[in-house]
Amino acid sequence: MMELPLIKKTAQIRQMTLPTPFLVGPVNTYLIWSDALVLIDTGPKTEEAQGQLLRRLREMNLRPKDIDRVILTHHHPDHIGMTHVFQEHADIIGHPKMEPWLRKDMSFFEERRTFFAGFYRQHGMPENWIQEIEQGNRYYMKYTEENRFDGSLQEGDEIDGVPGWRIIETPGHAETHISLWNERDGTMIAGDHLIGHISSNAILEAPYEKNKPRPKTLLKYRDAMKKCRGAAIVYPGHGEDITEPDRLIDERLHEQTSKAAVFKKWLEEKEKTAFEVCQQMYPKMYSKQPALTFSETLGHFDLLEELGEITSREENGRIWYKSV
Repeated sequence: MMELPLIKKTAQIRQMTLPTPFLVGPVNTYLIWSDALVLIDTGPKTEEAQGQLLRRLREMNLRPKDIDRVILTHHHPDHIGMTHVFQEHADIIGHPKMEPWLRKDMSFFEERRTFFAGFYRQHGMPENWIQEIEQGNRYYMKYTEENRFDGSLQEGDEIDGVPGWRIIETPGHAETHISLWNERDGTMIAGDHLIGHISSNAILEAPYEKNKPRPKTLLKYRDAMKKCRGAAIVYPGHGEDITEPDRLIDERLHEQTSKAAVFKKWLEEKEKTAFEVCQQMYPKMYSKQPALTFSETLGHFDLLEELGEITSREENGRIWYKSV
């Protein structure tokens, strides 16, 4: 096989940027060239993205069957949508919680739908917005295919065929999220864990185990960012390379505590539901992106409760928050 052209300064890594139909814009996928050829993320299931992906592979004298392993950073459609292109020849691996998303487990999806319907009602969301979010979830799932799941990767695992790389679990943006860390040079492939031009939303998720509390995703995201201090360079799922990761991490942590203080102000006059505050904080955006704006709101409420700045109570199936 011909030597691959150098795309990144780090000789092992080649980047492929693919279009998406989502507001976040193009997605970055990466090839790690070592003892094995490993693809990190695939892009969404669209004709445009697949055409671009296959063209980029041809430019490097590669075909889908040359990929030995596909590692998925997390389960969102812009990162897993074309996994089916590689599953005939490559091993498909990711965090253990990836499996029901890849297999499109309908019972798993129904459990999550039921959880969130009740959860949103508890927090004051009207039925029409609950239905809007459910419709949006169905729309996003169109950009994925049912796939098999060949194996899991967890904290500290080494990656077969790419010496020097290991897995770090980076939940927050997604419970399934993992990042790849090269201990030799401090290189990190971070999916959506760190993005330079936008802050990653710590999206609300249902518990993966029955009778367990929901994960407090913003708190987990903050802890996971702190784990990544010391990286020399970060290759993100969207946008440009991050050359000063520690500075960006400190900025994101500060932005979150500053935004939490703004959320708290909405609770100073009287107690409110999370959805009421979501509407007040995002008067225009909440109707366009109800799930994301509500995730932002409740995530910062979790942070404020952790800091002892607000309290919550439940009455008649409704959860109310107030400033301390």
